[in-house]
Amino acid sequence: MAFEGLGSRLQEITRKLRGKARITEGDLKEILREVKLALLEADVNYKIVKEFISIIEEKALGQDVLKSLTPGQQVIKIVKDELVELLGGTESKIAFTPNPPSIIMLVRTSRFW
Repeated sequence: MAFEGLGSRLQEITRKLRGKARITEGDLKEILREVKLALLEADVNYKIVKEFISIIEEKALGQDVLKSLTPGQQVIKIVKDELVELLGGTESKIAFTPNPPSIIMLVRTSRFW
């Protein structure tokens, strides 16, 4: 899958941030660079990646870590939430026809498009 690289990069980032009480601007830039590279490697459009990264940066910069989360987990949560939003926010089932081919229409409705 296209996002496998993203998952492994996020795990590595979490390991690097372990034990920190606050996410610094430098930490955030490193995290966002890794996320950006993973998304670009997954062939996500550059403009979408750029806007996606700016939204995550806005939400994460200087944010206090939740009591139950480490800084890495907090950033990963923000990235996950934004990825879910980017991909549509809700789960949709694809209805396949009994006799192929099934026709699927993609519609651009997100703020990222």
